[in-house]
Amino acid sequence: MHRLGVALVLVVALVLVAALVLAGCGQERPAPPAPASAPPTRTVPPPTLSPATTLLSSPPRLLRKVGGYSMFEVNAEQYETIGKHVHQVIFRDKLWDQGVRFGANYDPDKRLHFVLIDPGLSGLTARQILDRLLGII
Repeated sequence: MHRLGVALVLVVALVLVAALVLAGCGQERPAPPAPASAPPTRTVPPPTLSPATTLLSSPPRLLRKVGGYSMFEVNAEQYETIGKHVHQVIFRDKLWDQGVRFGANYDPDKRLHFVLIDPGLSGLTARQILDRLLGII
């Protein structure tokens, strides 16, 4: 009788695990439809520019100041570029040691990419640090 109870518990446990696995394999929610607008145009750099030159389709916009941080809205391309330069600008250039602090996030509900920059004691403005992160300087 004891073996039957243990076997029953194991069967129930396996059924629960299988149900959890199958529940996680369901279809994802469909993406919301894109707003009806003209497709974005991409600026092609003139042939005289170096391939290392970064072009901005729209400059980052200062949204507000939060604590000691400046909050900038950036587009998806700029967000990706910033991610590639963070280590170089903040750590290798030793801005971290001067109190510079950086944060980045994406709000999918608002389709908003943003970065937070506190210039600390670096003597630079938040905009100058952002320009370095974007590869402008």
